[in-house]
Amino acid sequence: MTKKRWLTGLVAVVLFLSACGSLSQAEDYVENNYTFVNAVQSEGGSNSRAMMYRSDKDLAGTVAELSEVQEPEQVGEEVEGRQVMVYNDDFIILTEDPDNPGSTLVEVADEEFVRTHYNPGFFTGMFFGSFLSNRFGSGWSQSQATRCARGGCYSGGGGYSSIPSTSTGRGSVFRGGGPGVGK
Repeated sequence: MTKKRWLTGLVAVVLFLSACGSLSQAEDYVENNYTFVNAVQSEGGSNSRAMMYRSDKDLAGTVAELSEVQEPEQVGEEVEGRQVMVYNDDFIILTEDPDNPGSTLVEVADEEFVRTHYNPGFFTGMFFGSFLSNRFGSGWSQSQATRCARGGCYSGGGGYSSIPSTSTGRGSVFRGGGPGVGK
């Protein structure tokens, strides 16, 4: 009887650990296979953050590669050289790199960071229906748009005036500001 309990416990632990590991396969893949560019941390002691990397593949190739590593819950439509892949607790925001044709900037942002910092207009045309409102709450789009009108929103790509950007790892080569912001 003791051996059976031990075996049952071992199986439960293995299943639990394998389930936990599968939640971050795409994020781990990005971290281990793409070039680190920049990190953006929320203010006020929050643990939410966004990490920026560079893939040497174009946008479509990067989306295909990440989809093979881990199937996303949702993939947004490509709009103006940007596309979003949504995983359990992470958003992977892909942008054609304006400084390196054929490369893609890959931003891994946790759900809290996207919910509290992104302008809802950034995602216009990427998702069908009310995907983000269903995920963040029905009033998210309007309340976030009001906050953004006061200048408190992140534009993607490591550029955000009131969230300090930190350069760690291999060093920052990204100038910030996001796509289409006066570069």
